Amino acid sequence: MLLRFSLYALLTALAFCMPVVAADETQHLLPGSSAPVAAVTSSSSVVTGSIETPVPAHADIGQAARALLPVPQAAVDAASTSPSSSIATTSAPAPAPAPAPELSLDDKDQQALAELYAQRKDEPLWVSPAGYSANALALIAEMAKAADWGFNPADYEAPNLSANASREDLAKADMGLSLAILKYARDARGGRIAEPAKDLSSYLDRKPHVRDRKIVLETLAKSTEPVPYMLGLHPQHAEFIRLRQAWLETKRARTNRGTKLGSTELKPGDRGPDVALLRRRMQVDAANTADEDLFDADLVSAVKGFQTLKGLDANGVVTSETRQALQKSAKGDAKQLLANMQMWRWLPEDLGALYVTVNVPEFMIRLVKDGTPIFTERVTVGLVDKQTPIFSDQMERVTFKSIWNVPDSIKVKEIWPSLIRGGGLMREHNLRIRRDDNGQDVDWRKINWAKADMKDYDVYRPSGATNQLGLVKFSFPSKHTVFMHDTNEKHMFAYSRRANSHGCMRVRNPLTMASLILTEDKGPGWDRAKMDDLVKNGPDHNVVELSRKIPVHITYLTARIDEKGNIKTFADVYGHQKRITQALAGDWTRIAKGRDHLAPLDQSTPPRVAIAAKRSQPKKDDSVLGLLSAALGGL
Repeated sequence: MLLRFSLYALLTALAFCMPVVAADETQHLLPGSSAPVAAVTSSSSVVTGSIETPVPAHADIGQAARALLPVPQAAVDAASTSPSSSIATTSAPAPAPAPAPELSLDDKDQQALAELYAQRKDEPLWVSPAGYSANALALIAEMAKAADWGFNPADYEAPNLSANASREDLAKADMGLSLAILKYARDARGGRIAEPAKDLSSYLDRKPHVRDRKIVLETLAKSTEPVPYMLGLHPQHAEFIRLRQAWLETKRARTNRGTKLGSTELKPGDRGPDVALLRRRMQVDAANTADEDLFDADLVSAVKGFQTLKGLDANGVVTSETRQALQKSAKGDAKQLLANMQMWRWLPEDLGALYVTVNVPEFMIRLVKDGTPIFTERVTVGLVDKQTPIFSDQMERVTFKSIWNVPDSIKVKEIWPSLIRGGGLMREHNLRIRRDDNGQDVDWRKINWAKADMKDYDVYRPSGATNQLGLVKFSFPSKHTVFMHDTNEKHMFAYSRRANSHGCMRVRNPLTMASLILTEDKGPGWDRAKMDDLVKNGPDHNVVELSRKIPVHITYLTARIDEKGNIKTFADVYGHQKRITQALAGDWTRIAKGRDHLAPLDQSTPPRVAIAAKRSQPKKDDSVLGLLSAALGGL
C-alpha cells in the first residue's frame, strides 16, 4: 500500500505541476507519502516566478489526504507502460499503447478528488485542527438518514474525529467524507446500478447522470445551506417525489396499524401528546427523548411530503383533511416502488419543455408540454423476445407515407430463411430487395439465397396501402433502430396486453400526434387538415425535418402515482423490475440477463433451414406464419 501511495503522490505531483520550492525552504515527507511538503517561510507564500501564491491554511492536511487516496488501476497501468518505465532494447517502433481501461465510478471519484485537492492547493474541504466544519456535520447527519431514500446509511459513513485529532486522522476524515459525499451524489442519480445494459439487460440502455464531482464538493463545502443542495441531487420530477412518498407510506403501513390520531389541528412548533402520536404515525425519530411531543422541522418535512402525495396543500399543518388522509395507509409493494425509484434516477434531470414518452409496461404514449400531457394514446410495443429498448434520444423527423427499410435483425433471422424456403414473406408483405452498393432493385427469385451474402442486399417495403408502417413515422435514430409509427392493423389497440411487435412502437391516432408536434415545431398551419392533405396529396416518403429536436424517453415504470396518491401498477412484461430488485438487494448472480440484442449478426453464412411440406392454411390463422405476419406488421 505504501508503494501505491508513493507512486500516486509522484504521479499527482507531475500531473498537477506542484509549486516550485524556493531555495531557502526545507522539505519534509508526510507519513505514508513520498511527496515533499514545503515548509512555509514567514511570508506564508510560495514563490512561482515573479508571482507569490498564498498557501492555504492547513494545506498540509489536504496534501496528506491527497496522498492517502487509493491509486486507480488505470494510473498504475499508465505508469508501467510509459516510455520512462523501461529501457528500449531495439530500434523497432514501440507498439501502440492499449486503450486505457474504463475507470469505475469509485476510481472516477478518487481521480476527481485528487484533481480538486491540487486545484485548491491542498486546502481541506471539511476539516481544520478544530475538527469537522459546520457544513460537514450537517452533511454527515443528513447521510445518516439515507434509509429514507432507499439507501443503506452504512455506505456513506464518515470517519469519526476525536478531540485533538492528529494531522493523519484529519486527512483521513477529509478524504473519507469527500468520497462518502461523492458516492451519495452518484447513487442519488442511479449509481447503485452503474451499468444496467451490461449487468441487467442490453435492452435497458440507461446510465447514471452523475453531476460534475468537483462542482458538487465545492458547492457543498461553500454553501450556506448544504443539505438542500444535497437533497436536490435526487430526482426532482413530481412523479418521483410522489413515488418516494408512496414508498415511505408503504413502509409505514407495516407498523401503523392501530395508530389513531387525535382531533386537534396541529401546527409546526406545537407540543403535546397528539404530536407524539403523529410522530409515531410518520415514523420520524426525535432528536432527543425530551422532544418526542415537539412538532419539529423533521416532522414538518414528513407531513409536507405526505400532503404532496395526497394532492393536499403542503403547508405542514395537520388539518381535518390531512388527518383523515393519514388514517388510511398505502397498500403498495415496497420492492416494486423502490425499483421504480431507481428507474427514475436514471432519467435525465431535464426531460425537456416538450417531450415524448412511452411507458412500455403501461402500453401508453404521451406528448408532454411544460409538464402537462397534451396527447395521450395507446401504443403497442415489442414482443418479449424482441423487446422495445429502454432509452432516451431525440426525435429528428416525421415521415409521411414512408418506405420501410427492414432492420438487419429481421432481414437475417426471418427474411433470409424465408427466401431460402421460397420467399413466402416477400410475397406476403410486398417486400423488395435492392443491392447495397448501387441501390438498384434485383429480382430476388433469381438469386440462390442458400449461397448469398445477405449483407450485400437491403430489404425494403414501398409505401402504399399494404405498407404496415401506415401513414406516418416518427424517427429518433439510435443504435437500437426502433421508431414510432402508424399501422393499418388497428385491431391490435383493443388488446389489454399490447406487446406484439419487433420493438417499434405503433401509435393509435398518430396523425393527431404529428399535427401537435409539427405545430409546436413549425407554428400554425400544421393542423390536422394539413396532415390529411399530406397523406392524400403529398409525395411518397415525404420527410419533414424538425427545426428543433424533441426529447424522447422510453421508460419502464411498473408503478405510477396519480395526483391523489393512488398507486397504479403494471405488469413486469420484460422482467426489468425483477432484475433491478435483485441488483438492489445484491443478488447479482441470480439476474437473468438474456441475449445481447446489439450483438453483431452473421450476414455471410446462410442459415440452415428445412423446406416445409405444402399444406393447407388452417381456417383460424394461428400458424407460425400467421403470428409472424402479425409481428412483422408491427415492426
